[in-house]
Amino acid sequence: MRIFKSVTHKIILLILIFVFSLNLNTKAFAGSNLSRTQIETIMDEIAMKRAIPSVILKSIGWTESKLQQFNYDGTPKISGDCIGLMMINNNSGLYDSSKLKYDIQYNIEAGVDVLLNKWSMSSYKMVSSVGNMNPDILENWYFALWAYNGWASSNNPNSLPSYVKTQTYQQLIYNVCKDQYNQKITNIDFSYLPQSGKPSRSLVVPTPSNIHTGNIVLYENGDYTRTDGVRNTYALRDVPAGKYIKEISNNQLMTVVDGPVLKNGYYWYKVYINDSIQGWIERNWLLRTGDIESGRYIFEDIAFSWARKNIMQLYNMGIISESTYYKPNEAVNKEAFCIFLSKTMKLQNSVENVTTLPYTDANKINTWALNHVINVYNAGLLESYSSIFNPAGNLTRKEAALILANIFEEDPQYNSLDINTIFKDVSTLNNIELSAVKEAYIQEFMSGKSSGEFRPDENLSRAETAAIMVKIINKIENK
Repeated sequence: MRIFKSVTHKIILLILIFVFSLNLNTKAFAGSNLSRTQIETIMDEIAMKRAIPSVILKSIGWTESKLQQFNYDGTPKISGDCIGLMMINNNSGLYDSSKLKYDIQYNIEAGVDVLLNKWSMSSYKMVSSVGNMNPDILENWYFALWAYNGWASSNNPNSLPSYVKTQTYQQLIYNVCKDQYNQKITNIDFSYLPQSGKPSRSLVVPTPSNIHTGNIVLYENGDYTRTDGVRNTYALRDVPAGKYIKEISNNQLMTVVDGPVLKNGYYWYKVYINDSIQGWIERNWLLRTGDIESGRYIFEDIAFSWARKNIMQLYNMGIISESTYYKPNEAVNKEAFCIFLSKTMKLQNSVENVTTLPYTDANKINTWALNHVINVYNAGLLESYSSIFNPAGNLTRKEAALILANIFEEDPQYNSLDINTIFKDVSTLNNIELSAVKEAYIQEFMSGKSSGEFRPDENLSRAETAAIMVKIINKIENK
């Protein structure tokens, strides 16, 4: 009996150890998918860095994996030889297989690298091409998308439907662009394609007349950059798309001195490393890190912001402090706007008593913001707020106009201007709000968000706030 119990005990222990080991294994190698919003934010950032249309990248990811890196059990998505969210085939060994499986950002970066290789096939006439191959025109990506799925005859739309498929891979991408991202892409003229099989490599199909752009960010002369990407080395060339003259490594610092020049499907920049090393390189592998006017950017998230120079000017003047992130696209709240305004206008810390504020929620103002809010209030700029201030609430563009309108005296030469003739979306505002929008516009503190729209109820961003502060500084200096 003792022997039986002893053996049973050992068996149970072995089973427990085995099960426990499996659990450890699952935890060690399992992965969790990020939310769709998180994934798309990462893809937007990578697309911006790599100078490709974000909607193209996201639509490929959706088509390949529904933006999922892992299965329900936490194992990486693998289909045949293809791995992860972007379904990367790594038979050539160009990428780190472990990272492809478990590092979502790396998998997306590798997908971009593959996509750009397919783009090169099209732009350098290894497969068919569209128009002048400007990468900022979504319609020009047709054959690169065909190649991403393999340069196969089955993706010729003239031979569909067939027993193999009813839609080409390109059309699947286009459908996702429209259905998931509300972005239409005009198809090329299929009459240029053969009735079956693959088109000639030398075929150039005209860009459709109805085009859509991808909002690729270009650089300027004097921008500081560094090489960046999943590759280990990059090539400098003697002219755009010319001969290789120098191999450079990742994270090589350089300054843009010429460009952009569109050639063979890429925007090229001439970069300066030192007196003996300079040449041309694709925009796709350059990450902006600063500019000659502002210096190196101390915020990691402003390289692609239209307000980056305004932000750095405020930093260099001591109006904003050093931090890892500035968050230019986030809404500015009311107390933060007061901090900006108080520092920009150099308002005096004359009153420090919270009771001087008439707001019932004044006790909710953070201690580091209190004096600045009081300064702005004492300057007569918060008259639009009566009993409630809501310091942590987002500031709308209409509210910003109400504050800004009181900074400088009105210019009588614009008395007859009807702001409704400038902005078509302000007709519902009351007279005080209309007057404030008009004054903010006349003083050039604020302009429209798009053609003929002020968008009064939209939140003011931190990027817009920085630009407004610089305009105030310039106006004060010119008084």
